[in-house]
Amino acid sequence: MLWVLCLLSVPTVAQENFKVYYQETENGYKILADNGEFSPVSVEIDFKIENLSSNIGDIKVIEVPAQTSKHYIADLTVVERSKAIKLGYSVRYNHGNHLQTNYDKDHQYHLPFKKGTTLMVTQGYDGSVSHKNEYALDFRMPIGTEIYAARDGVVVLVEQSFNRTCTDQDCAKYNNYILVYHSDGTFAEYTHIKKDGAIVQPGDQIKVGQHIGYSGNVGWSTGPHLHFIVFLQRFNDRETLPTKFLIGNGNEVTQLEEKKRYTRAY
Repeated sequence: MLWVLCLLSVPTVAQENFKVYYQETENGYKILADNGEFSPVSVEIDFKIENLSSNIGDIKVIEVPAQTSKHYIADLTVVERSKAIKLGYSVRYNHGNHLQTNYDKDHQYHLPFKKGTTLMVTQGYDGSVSHKNEYALDFRMPIGTEIYAARDGVVVLVEQSFNRTCTDQDCAKYNNYILVYHSDGTFAEYTHIKKDGAIVQPGDQIKVGQHIGYSGNVGWSTGPHLHFIVFLQRFNDRETLPTKFLIGNGNEVTQLEEKKRYTRAY
């Protein structure tokens, strides 16, 4: 009997932290996944099989919980044992639940800077420079300004190795950032932190108001600032989400506006 194995993988999260693999069973194969990431990962599998039947069909998106191993994906069963078998599949995956639509739309975020500080939102939602059709906020911050968590969560990724700044979009690949996963399935990214400017690491559970890093002017940037977004992750992009912030003494809730200054007094 001829067995042909063809495995293809197209990851979009760290390959060493996530893998899809198979184990031979009495009737065929079991497809499993290991997720070493600190958030759920969605995996899309497209089977390329002959003389095998899949119990989940040809293409399926499945959420694999954070920090799990041998998570069950599918069974492949041999159709006719006397014939050759071809087993192959292409895989792509990324953080989060890509099928998620619901989240806490009324969550009240804290301003991501130090108590007693007043800062300007230099660019708001659907902003005048680089936030077209995007729910993103830019806070003007001198380099080295302390950044504070706007919400509880777990740190998923930290990039702080870059020190290059330029003003065209291609420089986004040099962005330094802290990526945080929230309990409702959303993510927040704190972007343009300074080189070696994070004081948290992947796996850290952080609390709202906790000091997490220092602002910078790294990557795609026209000046020192903190770029802040909340989003649901999709395979090829991010669905950014509008957020509401506590302002003043923490007894007012509002959506922040471009060119306005806000004080964190709570």
